[in-house]
Amino acid sequence: MKTWLYVALFLMISISHAKQLAFSFDDGVNPDLNAQAIQINQQILQQLKQHQLKSMIYPSVIKIGDYAGLQLVKEWGRQGHRIGNHSELHLNLNKDQISSQQYIAGIQRAEQVFRPLPGWVARYRYPFLKEGNTQEKRDSVAQYLKQQGYQSGAVSIDASDWFYNLKYLSYQKQKNTAQLERLKQAYIAHLLDRAAYYDQLAVETIGYSPKHVLLLHVNAINAAFLNDVIEAFEKQGWQWIESEQAYTDPLYQQHPDILPAGESLIWSLAKQKGQAKLRYPAEDAPYEQDNLKRFDLP
Repeated sequence: MKTWLYVALFLMISISHAKQLAFSFDDGVNPDLNAQAIQINQQILQQLKQHQLKSMIYPSVIKIGDYAGLQLVKEWGRQGHRIGNHSELHLNLNKDQISSQQYIAGIQRAEQVFRPLPGWVARYRYPFLKEGNTQEKRDSVAQYLKQQGYQSGAVSIDASDWFYNLKYLSYQKQKNTAQLERLKQAYIAHLLDRAAYYDQLAVETIGYSPKHVLLLHVNAINAAFLNDVIEAFEKQGWQWIESEQAYTDPLYQQHPDILPAGESLIWSLAKQKGQAKLRYPAEDAPYEQDNLKRFDLP
C-alpha cells in the first residue's frame, strides 16, 4: 500500500513540475490555391482529436480565400477549438508604409468574417508577430484592441515551421522519402530546441516556466508530422494543455515597452529587461541552415 502511495505522490509531483505548452495555428489554408488544403486541415484536426487536445486557430482572411476556406476554419470551431483574429490582409505593422489606421481597419474587417463562427474568441495575433515600429503605431493598435475587449493572442515559443514546410513541399514533389524522413527529425529537433530556449529564457527573465503557447501554421508539414511532434515533446517531459488554459498564465497580461515591438512575448520581456544576447529577428530562415546540415539536408 505504501508503495502505491509513493508512486502516486511521485506522479503528482512530476505532473505539477512538468513544463506545459499549448498549440496555436496561424493563417489557415485556401482550397482555391492549394490542392492539399482540405486534406491538410483534416489531418491536423484528426491528430489533435487523437490526442484529445484543444487548440486555437488564428485565421487571416487573405490566407483562406473565399467561402471554401472559411468552411475549413469553421470546422475548427465545430470540433471544439477556438478561433481568433489574425487580420484581413496579413500586414506587417513594422513596415513604414503601414499606418495604424489602415491596420486597425483590417482587424475590424476580419472580425466581421470570423466572429459569427462557432468557437470565436476575441484574441488577436499580430501577423509576423510584429506589433509596431513606432510608439504611435504600437500604442494605437494596442489601445484599439483593449477598447474592443480583445485578449492576448501572444506566443511564448516562436519557431520557423513555415521554413521547414517549404522544404517538406520540395522533397514531397521530388518523392524523396529518405529526405522527408530526415526532415521530420530535423523539424522535431528544431521545435524541441526552440521550446527549450524560450523556456530557459523565461526562467531567466520572469523567474519561472510559464504555460507556453507554441506558434505553428496550418500547413503540410504539420499535417504530416504532428503526431510525431506531440510524442517527441512528451518524451522530453512536456505536458500538452489546451490553449485557453495556457492563456490563464499571468505572462499573457504583460505588455513589454520596446521598439520595434513584437516577437515572442518572452523575447520581448527579455529585451525590455536588457538581455544583450538576443538575435533579431528572433526566428528566421537563415538560422536553420546549420540544423539542415546536421541532418544532411540541402
